[in-house]
Amino acid sequence: MVMLSDLLGYRLDDRRGARARLRDFAIDPEAGEYPTVTAAIAQRRGESPRVVPWGAVSPRWGERRLLVDDLERAQPLDVEEQRRAVLLERDVLDALVLDLEQRQAARANDLWLRDEAGKLALRGVDLSAWAILRRLGRGWLGRGAERRLLDWRQVEYLRGDPHGPAAPHHHPERVAALPPTQIARLSELIPYLHAAELLTRLEDALAADVLEAMATERQLQVFEELDEGLGARLLARMAPDVAADLLGRLEPEQAARCLEALPERRRSQVVDLLRYPDDTAGGIMTNEVVMAAGDARLGEARQQLAEALVAPDFVYYVYVVDDVGQRTLRGVLSLRDLLVGDERRRLDELMNPVLETLDPLASAARAARKVADAGLAALPVVARDGRLLGAVTFDAAMEQIAGAAWRQQAPRVFA
Repeated sequence: MVMLSDLLGYRLDDRRGARARLRDFAIDPEAGEYPTVTAAIAQRRGESPRVVPWGAVSPRWGERRLLVDDLERAQPLDVEEQRRAVLLERDVLDALVLDLEQRQAARANDLWLRDEAGKLALRGVDLSAWAILRRLGRGWLGRGAERRLLDWRQVEYLRGDPHGPAAPHHHPERVAALPPTQIARLSELIPYLHAAELLTRLEDALAADVLEAMATERQLQVFEELDEGLGARLLARMAPDVAADLLGRLEPEQAARCLEALPERRRSQVVDLLRYPDDTAGGIMTNEVVMAAGDARLGEARQQLAEALVAPDFVYYVYVVDDVGQRTLRGVLSLRDLLVGDERRRLDELMNPVLETLDPLASAARAARKVADAGLAALPVVARDGRLLGAVTFDAAMEQIAGAAWRQQAPRVFA
């Protein structure tokens, strides 16, 4: 094992006696679990940096030097190539990284590499404070016994450039294995540009859930850094009420572009929600609810709703209406009723016709209290002509009562 801080102090010689200073090392982020060094970046006095392929390097570990055949053959480092490359000292050393093992942000105080059959692989990150002292002392303080080595497989390294070339992202499945709320909390520990880049590395469905779970301010910061195409895809996957809240905080021109990019059905849902002020029941409701006609048989309803139950965030209740087009609310069924009831019976025979409803223009605080007092997963929001508009869920109610911190401190039950 060799430390990067130590390796940068090695001599770089060729067989003719010429010498160069080691400036950095490029790695291949796609080379398996542990990135391998592809080249040494060397610079001779008065010259521009040159690229020395690692295959042309013969390490002399005991002599603390690297040997090459002819430094003159090394190619100059192209400016664009330098920008796109992942360099250990420039990009990774001292960078903030996500420690997936401890679920925290950490700083890469030094990097550990191992010579494996002629290949130099990045194996881990030293998180210890001693690593900083060791570097500042330039070896005079010794190598130090204290180490907090984090295996590179447990590192999520981000460059902080959501629009640039991909940073090393070896195990996206390790991040994806975390609940969205935990990923959102990790994103709070790093700069917002890094958090935006993290979203670009996730599958859209997970990225949308993570964006939903972020604190309001961080959510806006991150969204404004995303490409509009990705932003529209995430909005289309988010709960309509959360998407509407986010769009309402954007600049009008950007919000209009995002709305235009949404699928027609989702755009219509979001626009309907944006009509209501934020401090009303309509402003905190979701309008993606599951409905079924009262004259349908239970067996028919199960088949008809099989696909509809996949999409919405809130699927605890099935609202029974006289006609799906007219949406006049008549009663409610729980999912248990839908699953265990006699499939030959009509929904209007099985439904609970006694409903407590909310007026869309009632205050959000009052609506939230009614949901909490009812002890139910949600209460329907109904227009004065009896049309079902949506529902205020327990999650939305608790966010009103307990404050915005609810979204970060408690799980989103209906998501």
